[in-house]
Amino acid sequence: MNANPLSVNRELVARAIDKVLQAVVRVFDDHFGGRWPYLKVAIATVLISLLSSFPAYQNMGAEALQPKNAVLNIKVRHPLAPIPSELKDVRHFGGYGSHNDKLELRLTIPTLGWLTDTGRWTVVVWNHMAALGVFYLLAVLAGKALDDRIGGGLFVLGLGPTFFGTWFFNDMYIGDGIAFFFLLLSIASGNFLLSACGFLAAAFCDERCLTAIPLLFLYLLVSLRNDSEKSVRIKRCLAIAAGAGAWLVLRIWIADAFHLSTGTSLLASREILRANLGSIFPGSLLGVFRASWALPLFALLSLLTSRKWAASLAFAGAFALAAAPAFLVADFDRSLCYTFIVLLVSLPFIRDNRGASRKYLAAILLVNILLISPGTSILRVGAWIFHG
Repeated sequence: MNANPLSVNRELVARAIDKVLQAVVRVFDDHFGGRWPYLKVAIATVLISLLSSFPAYQNMGAEALQPKNAVLNIKVRHPLAPIPSELKDVRHFGGYGSHNDKLELRLTIPTLGWLTDTGRWTVVVWNHMAALGVFYLLAVLAGKALDDRIGGGLFVLGLGPTFFGTWFFNDMYIGDGIAFFFLLLSIASGNFLLSACGFLAAAFCDERCLTAIPLLFLYLLVSLRNDSEKSVRIKRCLAIAAGAGAWLVLRIWIADAFHLSTGTSLLASREILRANLGSIFPGSLLGVFRASWALPLFALLSLLTSRKWAASLAFAGAFALAAAPAFLVADFDRSLCYTFIVLLVSLPFIRDNRGASRKYLAAILLVNILLISPGTSILRVGAWIFHG
């Protein structure tokens, strides 16, 4: 009896895909072992991010960015200085004015600029440095979550071409990458003071970090789930809570002592909500982590099929709280990046079969690379050269 040609073709395709994935895993193992494996992964991810979405550095002096540069220069010289009201005018400066309206009490980045005298390049310099730190810490934490250094490295490399991975280099005036680094530091460090200070610094980068606290707690609960680790888990959760409490007290005191405030312009307007629920969502949502979204989706489905209703609710609720601010602001995709901890929380759900998990993560890496847009990649440098 003749075999079904369709099933034969499917089997051949499946074998070919399996061989490709095995080859990716093998290449990774050959080149990212030895000394400093996490640093190698971090550097490689930085290169992938830069090549897949090359930053438009030539626009740093563009006239449209003048209100941003003016505010950054003011805050870098005097981090506690108020911002002139004319630079917060959304009617004149639009989104830049709205962003400036919320900067008076976001003190971490101006303080870094003041300490290093980096001026209007403060966000660019520190965001780029944060990228290396974030990818390094992600490689360490992912390797622990999977109990597999290779799988953890593939996971981090897969984030390189995503919006999240490239935002460290394309964000030239906000500094979200710096907040991401301090958020990771708060859960990566076993030192109470360093963890608390890490979260404090993250919160003074952007208030969205507060809505990510349930995800941080969930990560600690999953990564330190054994009974013998209960005291460590509680201690590290208390460190984050202490950082949040210190932020609240300091923010109230600084606002009163230096007459600073945070505005609410262009926040939760009807037009923004309609745009996010319509033309932007779900397109921008899918682009933030691309194929890496498969990890939290698989984790949630695993909990639901196992009838772990409380765990499912905690997982979905923590993510929803961290994602909620994205629907209230115009910059949906960058706000959604603050949910990235959910990816780490999801990794233990694929750790049981090391061989299979490596192939899954290799497949995610390949898909994310294939989704790179040539127009935003390193190829755009050629267009700048030929068009001046």
